[in-house]
Amino acid sequence: AHERHIVGSGRKAVEHPAFTAVNIVLGNLKTAITGTYHAFDFAKYGHRYLAEVAYRFNRRFDLSSILRRLIRAAARTAPWPDPKLRLAAIRT
Repeated sequence: AHERHIVGSGRKAVEHPAFTAVNIVLGNLKTAITGTYHAFDFAKYGHRYLAEVAYRFNRRFDLSSILRRLIRAAARTAPWPDPKLRLAAIRT
């Protein structure tokens, strides 16, 4: 069900109880992004950070599966030497 709220602008609109959850989510998202990615080279690593955010966002309703899937992928992946890993980073 859609519920319409006309609040205008300013502090009164921000403190409206209907928007508490939205403001909390936006504040947490902003803090997470600025805290985690405060000094990264967007041109070099931006696609990786955006892919990570997209992966987490797409699986946000089943957070318990993220760790399980990571462990499974890590266990099934063959080890790679460091030069091969660095070569993959250079190509992207």
